[in-house]
Amino acid sequence: MDIQQLLDLDELAQMLRRSPKSIREDLRRNPDAVPPRLMLPGTKLLRWRAVDVEAWLTQYEPAATNGRLQ
Repeated sequence: MDIQQLLDLDELAQMLRRSPKSIREDLRRNPDAVPPRLMLPGTKLLRWRAVDVEAWLTQYEPAATNGRLQ
């Protein structure tokens, strides 16, 4: 079985260079402003799969053509 690395709120905040408080606020106000989180059955823990966070971040990388930004 391939176990995915899970991030907690503090680890996600560090990765995104944001405060945990701002991430919590975005989860309520604007869920699209944060990566998709895991919904673990029977718990209210906030967890994110590292691969999902990385995929979410890549959609905001500038496109490059021949080594130049568009």
